[in-house]
Formats: sequence, C-alpha cells, structure tokens
Amino acid sequence: MAKGRGRKTVPPHSDPDENPEDRTDAVPFRSYALDRSGSPRFHIRLVENTQRLYPAHKHDYFQILYFLSDAPAMRIGLTSHKPKAGSIYFIAPMVPHQIRFDYATHCIVAYFDLDFLRPNITRSYPMAELVRLAPELTPFAWQNHVSFDLDAAQSERTERAVASMIEQHRSERIGAMEIVRAELTLMLATLCQDYEAEFAELSRTLPVVGRDSGHMRRIAEFIGENYTRGPSLDEAAAAARLSKSRLCALIRQYTGTSFQVLIREMRIEDARERLVLTDDTIGQIAYRVGYNDEKYFLRAFKSSAGMTPSAYRLKWVKENLAASPERPFSPQAGTRRSVPTSLESAARRKP
Repeated sequence: MAKGRGRKTVPPHSDPDENPEDRTDAVPFRSYALDRSGSPRFHIRLVENTQRLYPAHKHDYFQILYFLSDAPAMRIGLTSHKPKAGSIYFIAPMVPHQIRFDYATHCIVAYFDLDFLRPNITRSYPMAELVRLAPELTPFAWQNHVSFDLDAAQSERTERAVASMIEQHRSERIGAMEIVRAELTLMLATLCQDYEAEFAELSRTLPVVGRDSGHMRRIAEFIGENYTRGPSLDEAAAAARLSKSRLCALIRQYTGTSFQVLIREMRIEDARERLVLTDDTIGQIAYRVGYNDEKYFLRAFKSSAGMTPSAYRLKWVKENLAASPERPFSPQAGTRRSVPTSLESAARRKP
C-alpha cells in the first residue's frame, strides 16, 4: 500500500474572490514528493500475502483500490465498506481513510497525481469544480454514495486495463507512460458512463456534497484519529471549526447516525477486525479500541454483534475451517476470485 509522504499544504491561490474556507477542499496538483522527483507520480501494483491494519491516514494523490478477493472492512471518510471480489474504491486526495489487509487479500493498488492524468490543469480546484474540468474523476467525488461493485463484464474490462497499465509501467519502451495514461483515462471514463445515471441522480438529491466536503473531511480526519480515546462533541466541533449543532447535523446527514453512535460503531468495527486479524486477547483488544472496562466492552460488543467477542472469533474460525477443511486455521482463509492469467503474470513479472 502506498503511504502518504507528509502532509501537503495546498499551493497559494491568486484569486482574490476565492473563499479561504474552500482551500482545504482543493485538490493539490503538485506535491512535495513530486517537486523532489521532478515528474508526476504514477504507480500500480498487486498487494497480496500481507496482513496489516493501516491507521487513519491521508495523502496528496488519487488512489484506486480494485479487489480481486474479499477483504476486511475499510473506512473512507466516515463511511465503512466491506470489500469483495470485483469491488473498486476511489480515494480522493486528502480524504482520511483506514485500510486493512489480511493474508487472503488480493488487491490492485494504483495511485497518481492530477498532473499525470491532466497535465493541462495547472492549479488547484475544489473537488466539485474539478470533476467539471476532468469528468473522468467523478467516481472520486461520489465514492461514499455509490457502490462500485462491478459485474463480470465490467470486471473483465477493468482487469484488462489494469494488466496493461502494470505491463507498460514496468516497460522502458517509447510511449509506455502515454499508454498508461490512456488506459487509466479510458478505465475511469467508461466507469463514469456505467454509473452515469447514479451520478446524475446524486447531483440532484445531494447538491451540498461539494459545499460540505471540506467540513466532512475535517470531521472524518478528527474522528478517525481520535475515536479510540472517546473524543467529546466539543472537541470535534472545535477541530472541524463548526458549531456543535452543525457538526451533529452533518454527521446525521452523511452517515445516518449520531456522533456518539458513530464513535461506538467505529470502535466495535475495529474490534471485529482485530478479533480475526490478530491473536490479541479480548482485554487487549478492548483497551486498544478505547474501552478501559472490559465488561463494558463485552456488553457493547454483544449489543452490536449479537454475540460475545469470543463467540465471534470462534464463529469466524469455524466458517473458515469449513471453507478450507484441508488447511489448518490461519488468517489466510478467505474468498478469492480467480485472478486472470494476464493480470497475475503482469503483476508478478520482474521489471
């Protein structure tokens, strides 16, 4: 998984009429890492045989995750997702997110700078304006409002594009990066056409997404970094630079739940993943997700999951033993779709 290279400060703007509040919502078109390297970033690779819980983080590039297998829960902003084979996710710059891989996870990870995809865009724009200038980036704007679970034809098309990008990225042939750029643009643009009706409907029913995205980014960043310690509503409102009532209204609008319930759900979700991805004791897990009282944690977990943490862990073990009776239990068990030969060979070929 590509990691961020330090927090990015959005380049200064020269437009005197621009609202400074919008600047935190702008997509940086160059980064410190980019300035060091002297060229736009693009990278693509296959993630496999990795077990890791990535804490909440963000970075200054666009990221795409295409799953070839089921995977542990992940969170983008304040929205939880459960990846499955054939699902694809779009993470815009500076959007906080948490990702978890286990040994059974097979995922294509690609990231790129805006000026790799669109060299002609020479300044920063809020995401809502950017998708007007570069409509192929629309999936990044609506990620948490659309389920990008691809059907067989869409998956086959996406995997051909991914295999080509991996092959060309490792090639030193003339025009290789131009082919990568073309494949990336075509993949994004065709997915936009696939989901065009959903995007159009969202534009009518959720017109405030662009206006509120800066607020939601700050809220998601604060909660993602602090949910295990039980932050107060006052702290969250101060971090987001909002009143408490406005903060609660936005959380309710975009998540359908309250601030305190959201914190509890994130803790329990974290605990579920730790139960199946680690050998930590119940007490250790309770402490790591923010519960100092193990008995209170047991009650909260049972209320949410319908069973105790021990029963949840045992159920997961039994289900995976049943799925793979010839293998002893390990965190590697899981559901995986057959990886196309061309994609697998391209991903594993030495550069």
